[in-house]
Amino acid sequence: MSNAFYRAVELHKQGKLDEAELIYRQTLDDNPDNADALHLLGVIAHQRGQAEKAVRFMRRAVALKPEAAVFHSNLAEAHRALGQLPDAVSHAEKAVRLEPHNADAHNHLALALQGQGRGEEAITHFREAIALRPDFALAHNNLGSALREQGRLEEALGCFREAVRLQPDLYLARSNLGQLLLELDQADEALVHCQEAVRLRPEFAEGLSNLGNVLRAQGKIDEAKECYRRALQLKPNEAMIHGNLGQALQEEGNLDEAIACYQESLRLQPQSARVETFLASALMAKERYAEAIEHYRKALQLQPDHAEARNGLGNALQEQGDLEGARVCYEEALRLKPDLAEAHVNLGGLYAELGDLEQARRCYREALNHDPNNAAAYGLLATHERGRLSEEDVAAMHALLQREHLSDWRRALLHHGLAHVYDYRGDYAAAAEHARQANACRREVWVHQGKTYHRADHTGFVRFLSKQFSPAFFERVRGWGVASELPVFVFGLPRSGTTLLEQILASHPQVFGAGELTLAKEIFDRVPRLLGREEPPAACVPHLTRSVIEQSAQEHLRRLRGLHAKALRIVDKMPDNYLWLGFLAAMFPSAKFIYSRRDVRDVAWSCWLTNFKQIRWACDWEDIAWRIICHVRLMEHWRQVLPVPMLEVSYEETVADLEGTARRMIDFIGLDWDPACVAFHQTKRVVRTASLSQVRQPIYSRSVGRWRHYADELQPLLRLLAENGITFPEESPETGRAPAERDSTGQPGGAGIG
Repeated sequence: MSNAFYRAVELHKQGKLDEAELIYRQTLDDNPDNADALHLLGVIAHQRGQAEKAVRFMRRAVALKPEAAVFHSNLAEAHRALGQLPDAVSHAEKAVRLEPHNADAHNHLALALQGQGRGEEAITHFREAIALRPDFALAHNNLGSALREQGRLEEALGCFREAVRLQPDLYLARSNLGQLLLELDQADEALVHCQEAVRLRPEFAEGLSNLGNVLRAQGKIDEAKECYRRALQLKPNEAMIHGNLGQALQEEGNLDEAIACYQESLRLQPQSARVETFLASALMAKERYAEAIEHYRKALQLQPDHAEARNGLGNALQEQGDLEGARVCYEEALRLKPDLAEAHVNLGGLYAELGDLEQARRCYREALNHDPNNAAAYGLLATHERGRLSEEDVAAMHALLQREHLSDWRRALLHHGLAHVYDYRGDYAAAAEHARQANACRREVWVHQGKTYHRADHTGFVRFLSKQFSPAFFERVRGWGVASELPVFVFGLPRSGTTLLEQILASHPQVFGAGELTLAKEIFDRVPRLLGREEPPAACVPHLTRSVIEQSAQEHLRRLRGLHAKALRIVDKMPDNYLWLGFLAAMFPSAKFIYSRRDVRDVAWSCWLTNFKQIRWACDWEDIAWRIICHVRLMEHWRQVLPVPMLEVSYEETVADLEGTARRMIDFIGLDWDPACVAFHQTKRVVRTASLSQVRQPIYSRSVGRWRHYADELQPLLRLLAENGITFPEESPETGRAPAERDSTGQPGGAGIG
């Protein structure tokens, strides 16, 4: 071999690829069959990412020197880079047969086997490479990757650490170590290694992506996005990085951009169950449940043992009311991955809805066994346990809140839970502070997600409804609709007692409680299509025809009857149905309408204390005040114009005289009395509201007048109510409570509007 060739090899080792390539090509000019020059030109092409070119050079070299193990070994790597795994395995196996003590050959064979999903065989050959060359840092790194794929995380961690110890500048091992430390919840140390990986190799796209993952976990979303975007400049077609950017965007609430990233990731790598699951979760956050279910199912088709997708599907099914389907999904997710804390939490929430609060508690505890920092488990446990929550749990929740990189949503869960605990204990100052912080965090999340509440829009909508559903409208539609007594509508403000009234009614053997149905709004929203018009539904009210009203009523009844085939009455307790009373009364002149009323000061505080999933006006005092003002005004309008009887039931009176209230409601809906109605807490049925634990208990009065403990906190709300004419009767000096008043229907009153 000439001196020039030796010089080229030295230049190659120094990374001076252009100079080395020139000499290799000059060598081939003199001797076109120089196998070593062909092989090393192939190596340079491989180093430059030109895998096809590398294969061409190396194949010629192998044809000339078929017994050269190193040629086969490197050709295997070039084939692997092209995704030609059978060829990669074949050449790597030949290299090992030719030279059994070649550590590189074992390493390359292991990589090819790993690519084929033959993990245990790959691990065997990585270990053989290390046995042959104990200081082979890259093989230690590769073994770590193979062990990590097998779920053997602690062993993998040791391998990555050893690789870094042997070769501190091995950027690949640094990055892998950082990513695994992140997955093991050691973000601070992970950051050190990921930053060093990027310093060592600034153009390492995967390293930038891993650094982004660590920054995202620490709540540094803007820095994380910058890392992902820099990585995509280097590798614009890397599906994984698009998916990671999508996660960062989703976490900051930019759901539309996140969905676009996931879709791009799937375009580049259509068979990714992981990204299908991310996309489904973003659709869930957008409340597009049917689409989310579709993508969760696709993820499971691609990877049937994907526990996170199974858990997500359960959550989507639960949102759609398929509780049995949800239960099966959660249990299957836990069979696949017993330590999946989120699935334990979701299963606990399902048991709570079904009324098995003890089993729900066990699920939350199991989640905490696997993930002691699970904010959702602590928040739900605290909300259900309240005064029974141990000091150890309370201390753990406070410790979690001290963590620097905790997301706003997790902080909201913890603060809401602690607010309930301190409220029950009578530490009202602490409860008020935790409720304030919870709502600030929740509002921040919703603002980021574009889920802001526009009180002016709602105020205008209520005024428009009042104008459209006028006495003239009801005179025009008199005699229309369907004379069915099946529907019973229980409505009012959230936290006004609608769940309690439904539970009392549903305890009657001839009544089915359907929960909070979106049916009334869905049917109302169909009106423009039925009329062949393009205006919003409320604008179509003057154009309603008898045919459309009766067609809508029949569809409503059909869907109600689909919930229960034999019940004489079906209760829809959606609080917001008070918005649609005009349309409902026109459709069902014989239906029963029950208005659940409660002192709006208690309503306001209870809404402030509750971690609602979807009620966006409940985390701002001015929004709450204006929602109440609009509600009171609209209900006063309905009292004046509705052509159907409306029973008004006071929460305070229900607490004071349960049987009297229950008898009055049962008589109002036209059924014979049944004593089961006063034992409502013993009724086994699904309850899907924030009151699910309260209605499992006998009636209690501690929630009456609770607002007084928080009078200072309520001042912004009380001022707005007073400025808009909502006044309260003076409190009795003997009892500290307001004397009962009667409204125009003769029922106990709460807030009135001047």
